[in-house]
Amino acid sequence: MRRLKKARSMYVKMVDFKMYGIVLLAVTGFLYLGAVMPIEGKSELGTKILLVASSGFVVVSVLFFSISRAYHKRLLKSEEGAQLLQRNNRKS
Repeated sequence: MRRLKKARSMYVKMVDFKMYGIVLLAVTGFLYLGAVMPIEGKSELGTKILLVASSGFVVVSVLFFSISRAYHKRLLKSEEGAQLLQRNNRKS
């Protein structure tokens, strides 16, 4: 029973980190568009800040995706985790 709770907890964390990565990629797209679109009154410093923030968000997004992948691998190694992944993949 305890192993199943641990597997469920890891599954929830895996899904959460994946969602965080997706949201950060979406925010990155908006920041990048703001940096490259010609807008009157936009300073060069503002453009550089948007590009640096966009790059930073991409790095953090990759970090979240790699954490999610690590949880996925840990779930596959455990019997309860593999069963949980199979059951949730059938629902999708």
